[in-house]
Amino acid sequence: MKTLRFTFYVLLVAFLLAACAPKSNEPQPPEILYGQDLCDACGMIIDEARFAAATLLTNGEFRKFDEIGDMMIYHMEHPEDQVQAYFVHDYKSEAWIRGETAFFVKGDITTPMDGNIVAFEDQTEAKAFAAEVNGEVFTLYDLRVEAHLTVHGG
Repeated sequence: MKTLRFTFYVLLVAFLLAACAPKSNEPQPPEILYGQDLCDACGMIIDEARFAAATLLTNGEFRKFDEIGDMMIYHMEHPEDQVQAYFVHDYKSEAWIRGETAFFVKGDITTPMDGNIVAFEDQTEAKAFAAEVNGEVFTLYDLRVEAHLTVHGG
């Protein structure tokens, strides 16, 4: 009986500590079911984390993409979708990172829809990879400008 009571108190304390832990107000990326979820831009199955991207809209909905290029074009074509946060995967670690702070490489890279763009969390790694793939390093802002020119001409 004492063991049961002790276990109950330990679980109660653990629950209370978890409940009182500070909650992050930072937007979180969606869960993507690789091999099942479809790209919101092209309808293809999202297969590879290193290319996948997503956006969180201000209405709380997510848009998921099989590659960064599709994400950029989609949002230029759908300005009614107000983006709260951009998410991309670091090409090397495949961890989710915020697009707003990522460094993007566009070059001789094979991606699902030939957007030829990958993301890095670290600028030095992005520059080194760009040199390997005859590419250039961009910010999210730069990519958005380029997508705008692609969609609207210029």
